[in-house]
Amino acid sequence: MRTALVIGCAKNCWLEVWQAKQICSFDTIYCVKLAGVYFSEPRHFKWVTLHPEWSDDYERQRAEQGLHADYEIIAPPPGEVGMHGKKGNIARRVSYRYPDMDSSASSGGYAAKVALEDGHDRVILAGVPMDTDASHFTRGKPWLQRDSFTIGFKKSAQHFAGRVRSMSGWSAEILGTPTPDWLDGEMPQPDRQATVA
Repeated sequence: MRTALVIGCAKNCWLEVWQAKQICSFDTIYCVKLAGVYFSEPRHFKWVTLHPEWSDDYERQRAEQGLHADYEIIAPPPGEVGMHGKKGNIARRVSYRYPDMDSSASSGGYAAKVALEDGHDRVILAGVPMDTDASHFTRGKPWLQRDSFTIGFKKSAQHFAGRVRSMSGWSAEILGTPTPDWLDGEMPQPDRQATVA
């Protein structure tokens, strides 16, 4: 069973990372946007973003802190992110869409999709509550764009099929929270016909 941790940018992200590590160890870490600027563990990680136009600046900020450069930046194909798609030091391109989607599931939802496509059996979201009032861990402001991502997140949840869970918030209400039984349980198959309320 291969497990992945997705680190989002909500104000409680680092506490939730610590809590998730009390449940299990992780084969791969996926950092979302600014989480990758501050991720300080001495291990390789995947840096996932829907905004490749910001990647050069994020890399600069990380380097200024003296943190290692052992990471791979992953972003959608240029056609999915418009004029910004060609910018940044992007190592790999992965679509943010499932076949029935035309909207994004947020950067955290996108990172979960990438982790599943990379062959992980279980994915835990830390700092991805998908709540307006969760606020950003560096900006300290409410996430006013939240509602524009809920439709895409619900559609993604159909494909996550019990393989992705969240540590808190609305995303935990939709996906459930991680438990030892879930981590050790049988692999569910994606239910592409299911709907999420």
